[in-house]
Amino acid sequence: MSKDMNKDMFTFVNDIESDIVEQVEKKEEQNSKKPRLSVIPDDERYERVKLVKAVLIMLMLSAAIFVLAMIWQDDTSLMGIVNALWLVIVLEFFFGWMMLMNNMNILSPLVYGAKTFFKVIIGKRMKTDYYTYMKLKEEKPIPPFYYRICFIGALIFAVPGIILLFIV
Repeated sequence: MSKDMNKDMFTFVNDIESDIVEQVEKKEEQNSKKPRLSVIPDDERYERVKLVKAVLIMLMLSAAIFVLAMIWQDDTSLMGIVNALWLVIVLEFFFGWMMLMNNMNILSPLVYGAKTFFKVIIGKRMKTDYYTYMKLKEEKPIPPFYYRICFIGALIFAVPGIILLFIV
């Protein structure tokens, strides 16, 4: 083999003009053209704000229930903390369950019957009949967002509740 043939077969990295530099420069140009901060659409922003508000309200209500349970027990031992935590879990799950049952119209006969009974005692009549009452519940249910937040909150508090229950 001749020396020229060896040179053609092997090339050094420094001798090759690389496309990598050009690709990096193109990406930098494209990135400089794009705005740094993207604008969030109003409907998505509204959903995010709604979620944050709901989480903060649930956290404050849970903390208030926890503190009231601790005061009511007058016990700051680990067992008292576990009891207060489980009270929060049960109440959050109960509220979520009641909202879900309301959406499924399972409690409608009970609620409508109780309203009718107490209105009869007072001497008034119901404004709507049972069928209309049921249809209104079907047309305007409680948004699933609210009872899902209750269930998720109960689940989040259940994890430390179960762990603390095993420790005690």
